[in-house]
Amino acid sequence: MSETKKRNVKVVESKTLSSRYDKRFVVVDEETGNVLDDAQGYGYKSKQKAMAAWSYKNRDKSKDAEKRKKQRMIKAWLKEHPVVGDALEEAAWDIVKRNVPPETKINTKLVKSILKENNLELEGFSARDLLSVWKKN
Repeated sequence: MSETKKRNVKVVESKTLSSRYDKRFVVVDEETGNVLDDAQGYGYKSKQKAMAAWSYKNRDKSKDAEKRKKQRMIKAWLKEHPVVGDALEEAAWDIVKRNVPPETKINTKLVKSILKENNLELEGFSARDLLSVWKKN
């Protein structure tokens, strides 16, 4: 795995981008003072938004790849076991039509019971992961 260097950054008010009533912020390198991110020349409206944008732009993208790989694996598993997706669809439909008690919810407990009824095991992911991927489809 490659070693990535974390930069020490801080968010400061930009005198050139700010006006009297509209403060604008930029991300600068603490050591050199160079502007690293200025929202394409407009500046950020708050310090929090500037830091959030910087963190997003400089996040560990390998985690994103792992997440996509896991989602593809779950989608393939759902295609191999359509009974699970069908049971979840039926449960959702029953909840919408109020054919079940009002406290019934589509959650991991329901997923686990569907898996148990059909004698299925999950390998490499959890019921929570399966449910989140199913909800997105």
